[in-house]
Amino acid sequence: MPLICLFGPDGSGKTTLAKALARKLEGHSFNVRISWMRGTHTLASMLARFLSKFATFKGSNNPYYGISIPSHIKRVWQLIEFISALPVLLLRFMLPNLLGYTVIAERYIPDFLVWVVITTDDPSYLSSISASFLLALALRAKAKIYVKADLQKLVERRIDMDPFFIMKQLILYEKLAEGMNSLTLDTTNRSIDESMDSLLAFLDKNLK
Repeated sequence: MPLICLFGPDGSGKTTLAKALARKLEGHSFNVRISWMRGTHTLASMLARFLSKFATFKGSNNPYYGISIPSHIKRVWQLIEFISALPVLLLRFMLPNLLGYTVIAERYIPDFLVWVVITTDDPSYLSSISASFLLALALRAKAKIYVKADLQKLVERRIDMDPFFIMKQLILYEKLAEGMNSLTLDTTNRSIDESMDSLLAFLDKNLK
């Protein structure tokens, strides 16, 4: 069964599209599971909460934990993030897929990579061994859809987020999408029905 990967910045419409697509596929008797991965998981999450108590780690790179990782331990932190993400990939994506589910990835490996780059303030992470491994894994998804919108629309949709944080996301997603041979679905001026029509046409062509 296929793994369908939706990726893109916050506010682009991934969640809405994933739910609409799941309903559509379930109506055609598919066993569907929507799965997602955030940035910081398990071990990394617990460490981030602990480190947020110390002045050395306080900062704005990671807005959810209020921390910034010092330069001399960025590679160590990135490795911790990588290790923490592996069980999530296995249990939420690979295993359900092997069990016969059509897995719709609402947030997937590209979203994780963007998160690590931003929260460690290290664009070179995309060239690391762990990032290259994860990207190769992401490319195995049967369908890859980059869901985007222009910056103004993203800011309007996510008024709870720092516009600069959203802008950094958008720049990195554009870079990743270039090399992933993915459909680019721009939801800026499209209704959900119009976006779904484009998505279904793409899936119909690529999942035969």
